[in-house]
Amino acid sequence: MINNSPTNAFQFKDYFKLKNEDSLEEFLKSVAIAKPLVKQKNTSLKPRLLKYKKATDFSSLERIKIVVDGLVGLESEKEICKKEGISLKTYSNWKEEFLDAFNKYSEIEILQRALNTNNKNTIVDEIGLEAYSFFKKFINISSIKNLVIPQNKTLSAYNDIDGIENVILLDKINNFRQINKQFEEVNAKLPIGGVLLGSFETFTSIAQKNPIYKIPVLKHLYFGFEFLFKRVFPKLPILKKLYFFSTKGKNRFLSKAESLGRLVSCGFDIIDVKEIDGINYFVVEKVKEPAFNMNPSYGPLFKMNRVGKNGKIIGVYKLRTMHPYSEYLQDYVLKLNGYAESGKPADDFRIVPWGKFMRRYWFDELPQLINVLKGELKLVGVRPVSERYFQDIPKDIQELRLTQKPGCVPPYVALDRKGSVGSVLQAEKEYLIEKKEKPYTTDTKFFFKAMYNIIFKKKRSA
Repeated sequence: MINNSPTNAFQFKDYFKLKNEDSLEEFLKSVAIAKPLVKQKNTSLKPRLLKYKKATDFSSLERIKIVVDGLVGLESEKEICKKEGISLKTYSNWKEEFLDAFNKYSEIEILQRALNTNNKNTIVDEIGLEAYSFFKKFINISSIKNLVIPQNKTLSAYNDIDGIENVILLDKINNFRQINKQFEEVNAKLPIGGVLLGSFETFTSIAQKNPIYKIPVLKHLYFGFEFLFKRVFPKLPILKKLYFFSTKGKNRFLSKAESLGRLVSCGFDIIDVKEIDGINYFVVEKVKEPAFNMNPSYGPLFKMNRVGKNGKIIGVYKLRTMHPYSEYLQDYVLKLNGYAESGKPADDFRIVPWGKFMRRYWFDELPQLINVLKGELKLVGVRPVSERYFQDIPKDIQELRLTQKPGCVPPYVALDRKGSVGSVLQAEKEYLIEKKEKPYTTDTKFFFKAMYNIIFKKKRSA
């Protein structure tokens, strides 16, 4: 096939028309054989400044080799153009003609198979054999339907490749400048049921690897600075410009909850997560379109959607005790660990270190007084709960709940009951029945009983 190739005329279609007498596999072999010859020819040429080579300086085989190098992704298009001495426009024209001719005159699966032969080596080289073995459990790594995106590459470089069912991101999402945008682009590329595989590193894992965190006093000061700069700055309108200018978006501080929550908000369902050498590798499946949430709950004060009177959904104010994007992980955490005796999700990794203290002493619920002033809550009443939790409540208590506004001070505190699910629901039922029978005195009675238990019996939140 090499002998039949014209030295100047650039007609990809002529090559692909030869497939009846020469298979495409033989053609690709010829490209591989010609590769060192092409490099030898190019290295002997002196680079020209501000002047590109002519298209006629390249044979058809050389042009195909250049385009295939770009499609494989071993080098960026800019790097290839610089090395070969051609303009980006010339490269784009060659690539467009190559793909057009190939689609018309060849078997597309053979090219895709050829472009994916190095998937295993690429994955193992960049993230290791153990991570490769983990990913291999969920998809066929050698499938022609995979798209492997190496480190320091983005999905936009592979817009010409269609029919993808699985995407493997080899760079940690900590290094993505716009994390959600990347997830949204992957979502658009995949069909329903398509799989995304990737990784992230939590800020606690990053801290453990830094020697400075072994110094007793200095570690707290340094962590405080890093936390502010790498976690708080990227979320503030003005300061995030300084952050991205100085870091280019690399090595962002992320929590496990925020990383997984972002994935769920972008239309993915979590299949599995595994920590390997301090890095969390995830496998998620596309189940719907992204939420395109432009205002995620970042700040210390945020609103949670809760079921109010007559089933109306209200935004209940709280001080943050969870990582950002935690609201998207309610179903995942319950599926993973179920409920604790307190009626809240067990082993909830979404809670920040200081969150348990704030919850125990009700500090996180003080902003609910805003809802009281707005007329959405009462001082005393059943807890405002999520739609997901409401579905698990017995039907008779659901019906009673919908007749009343939720409250800040729950009945189980007034009745000095345990914080287990059964005890809380029983206390709510007793309160609601009494409220129905004595609508004017019940709340006052329960309020003073609750204050007595909190002050004198040191009753604390579940």
